[in-house]
Amino acid sequence: MKKVILIFLVFVAVNISAQMHNSSIDTRNYIEVTGSSETEIVPDEIYITIILKERFEGKDKITIEKQEALLKQALTDLGIPLADLSLSDANADYRKVKMSKKDLIATKSYLLKVLNVASLDKIYKKLDEQNAEDAFVSKLNHTKLQEFAKENRMKAIKAAKDKVDYLLSAVGQQAGKPLVIDEVENTIYNKPGGGNTNPYYYRNNRMSNAIQTVTSYGDDGFVGDGNNDISFTKIKIKASYFVKYEILSK
Repeated sequence: MKKVILIFLVFVAVNISAQMHNSSIDTRNYIEVTGSSETEIVPDEIYITIILKERFEGKDKITIEKQEALLKQALTDLGIPLADLSLSDANADYRKVKMSKKDLIATKSYLLKVLNVASLDKIYKKLDEQNAEDAFVSKLNHTKLQEFAKENRMKAIKAAKDKVDYLLSAVGQQAGKPLVIDEVENTIYNKPGGGNTNPYYYRNNRMSNAIQTVTSYGDDGFVGDGNNDISFTKIKIKASYFVKYEILSK
């Protein structure tokens, strides 16, 4: 009986050793790749944040109401629908800033949608004439943005498939079905300038007496030479997928 148990234990030990030896051999039958795609589109909606602030010209107080009326008249003169002008915060009206013990200076922020850079330039000139407090491009958009994003994601998946096909063809094999598909990135970059900079920023004429001259911004994607010919920054859409394919021998 002891001999039988001893033989059985030796058999189990040999079997375990064989399994451990086999497990050390690389028996992978899959390949892992990453596919990426980037698409740039010209925005057809440009959102401008406009800030009006009460001020004094001599002894005369230029109120928010007066400045708002001038702004709306300027937009009407330019053929821009007033429906495209709204408060930048739906819950906001006035923000009071205490300048002294007696005076409270009110400011009001608006969001204006325009459809092209030409309109943007005209609006900035009007704001300069009006001596508005501040204005800057805060967001870029396209009416078919989600469709472009969907197409870009499909391109990223196809890029992964193209990559695995030519890699496996080099070793005489081919890809089977995808075993894993993980989205690594799906990002829309529609904030002009990035970080704390803005490529098209209105400067109050009390500081510069003119609209800021547009110059090259390199990687920001905004290029200008100080003339009226301006190439506006584009919306960037990036997508990336990690895909694991099974390997089929030919």
